[in-house]
Amino acid sequence: MSGKLPNSSRSKLTQKFYTSILSSIILLLSLMGLAQNAYAAEFPYGQGVFWQVSKEGQKPNILFGTLHSSERRVVDLGASIMSLLASSDRLLVDVLDDDSIKQKLFSAMVYQDNRRLDELVSPETFEKIKVLGYEYGYLARQMKVLKPWAAGVVFSFPPSEASRVSLGIRTLNQTLQDHAQEKDVSIIALETVEEQLATLDAANEQEQIALLDTLPSDIIAVEEMFNRTLGLYLAQDTAGLYQQMLDGYILISEEFSNRYVASLVTQRNYRMVGRMHSFLLQGNSFIAIDALHLPGKEGVLKLLEAEGYTLKPMQ
Repeated sequence: MSGKLPNSSRSKLTQKFYTSILSSIILLLSLMGLAQNAYAAEFPYGQGVFWQVSKEGQKPNILFGTLHSSERRVVDLGASIMSLLASSDRLLVDVLDDDSIKQKLFSAMVYQDNRRLDELVSPETFEKIKVLGYEYGYLARQMKVLKPWAAGVVFSFPPSEASRVSLGIRTLNQTLQDHAQEKDVSIIALETVEEQLATLDAANEQEQIALLDTLPSDIIAVEEMFNRTLGLYLAQDTAGLYQQMLDGYILISEEFSNRYVASLVTQRNYRMVGRMHSFLLQGNSFIAIDALHLPGKEGVLKLLEAEGYTLKPMQ
């Protein structure tokens, strides 16, 4: 059997998946809401998504922690600072979200050989994948060719989010990039899509399959997890978002979870801070990256503080 989908299926998968996947692999984890005061103290900069970043004698920069979603309240949160973006000299993003990435992304998501997902996971896990996929309008044969990490990402967002994306409703990150283009603000990517895909593929196949075993059992659970994520983000509780990620690894080995968090979050924090440094020194930059990268002892904000930047929360 060929490892490629028919053109109609390929188009359908690509259209609905590509936006959700960019920088959003973290959301495939099982998210569990906890009370903020139980853990926020352990996460430096665990509250707030709007920050002013500056050094003496230069124009301040703006750092905005985003959520890759088209949900109205999420997009509206960004609307409050569009005027600051319009007056900035440049927009720095984690990755450019445009049409050029679609084929690269799709090619990375599917097996290009004779491997099939239903032959790699347990019958119980693939049955769960089939049942969940049906809620998104996907057939079992479409799911079979996906790599384990890609199958997990599909269910990071509920069908309501996938439907909005397929209808062309823009995510928060896309809206920011659209506004920058309208105002002739240059857009600079801190990472390439190839780097992000390499991060996703870094885990070996058995580790990816282990993550699939933690998928929710039904679509209601997917919706509930996403709603918890929305609630934490709208409350600007980045410590809560980070804690949800950690809680998602309860069912896998500590060694694997530590390695996975390091590759998905920590290593990327260092990479992005290193690349944004020269632009921050120029001043008047607007940075928009996933909110999960902000908090923690090795989060972007703490790394910037260590480099001598003054950080002030913004309302």
